[in-house]
Amino acid sequence: MSVNSEQIVQVLMRQRTKLLAYIRVIVRDNHMAEDVLQEVSMLAVRKADQIDGAEGIERWVFKAARLEAMNFLRRRHSDPLTLDAAVLDAIDARLTAAAALPDSDVSDALTQCVEQLSPYARRLVQMRYGEGLTGQRLAESLDRKLNTVYVALTRIHHVLQDCVRTRMEQAHG
Repeated sequence: MSVNSEQIVQVLMRQRTKLLAYIRVIVRDNHMAEDVLQEVSMLAVRKADQIDGAEGIERWVFKAARLEAMNFLRRRHSDPLTLDAAVLDAIDARLTAAAALPDSDVSDALTQCVEQLSPYARRLVQMRYGEGLTGQRLAESLDRKLNTVYVALTRIHHVLQDCVRTRMEQAHG
């Protein structure tokens, strides 16, 4: 059973961050990753009749992203094997396992983890992601050095990642 373009767009929007990160791992360039994502998006809509059901969209899109990223590197005469195929397979497996988790579970875990941050860390998260401030603007607003802000955000990301992972493991054994 084929899917329609609306279903594809919903998956692409929901998985955009993961998909873009996955492509970046392969192409090692933010702009290239965006270009590849656009190609994959258009390809998915054009080939909707080849995607097997709504539950297969995500799997199809990630496979297409991998192939398109490798092709993109070949066309640009870049080194297409930035990572061993086994490493990319391992990433695919982790993404597949993560995709099986309900988005609401991950969102709930993240919300609980953010609540456990210090007031300063919560403020940084709110300003950076809630208000959309760039690192430079954030540093200026807080009268801090840019590097200090980046170090703090990196630490916050690690704390949140560990916290969410722990909560998900506890919830899904």
